[in-house]
Amino acid sequence: MSNDKCIMTNKCKNPNVKRIFLFMNENFIIRHWSFVIHLTFVIGYLILLQMSCCGYSTRSLLPGYMEKLHIKIFENQTVKVGLDERTTNAVIEAFRSGSNLRIVDENSADIVIEGKVTGFSKDPYTYTADQTILQYKITVKFTIRSIDRQKNEVFWEGDVSDWATYDTDEEKGIDEAIKKTAEKLVTTILTNW
Repeated sequence: MSNDKCIMTNKCKNPNVKRIFLFMNENFIIRHWSFVIHLTFVIGYLILLQMSCCGYSTRSLLPGYMEKLHIKIFENQTVKVGLDERTTNAVIEAFRSGSNLRIVDENSADIVIEGKVTGFSKDPYTYTADQTILQYKITVKFTIRSIDRQKNEVFWEGDVSDWATYDTDEEKGIDEAIKKTAEKLVTTILTNW
């Protein structure tokens, strides 16, 4: 019997060939079980992710009477000109798209957001081998005070910060950092309760 047939049928008289067959089977089994274990973890993770997303609504985390929101014009306390208007618009848009709260005038609001842009930085982010800057990182920080008008008390107060990178268009990088920070603010306010 040739070695090929011997390995395929496991009917070998040569002990060296039997060892090769046994080694090949063990290696196959180890690789197979490793794959099965990894696949099981991935499927389990996907099931947990699916279950955690079912019925999730940040709106339900706020008190029931909080339906209307007013956002005051942000104050810019940085050296970068124009962040007040850009930030106010981004926060309004983030609440419109990321919550069920209606944007209203201050007198009609259940919750009022007062904010300041208190941080702005532009730092090198990635370099070439000869230390030429390829990307910059823009970081913005908001200091926020949200007031529950029904209870006449501070609902949440604190800082929110995020960042974005850009290659050549600094204004686009600033807008992206402001947008990400505004979205983080919405999540923070809606999940604070």
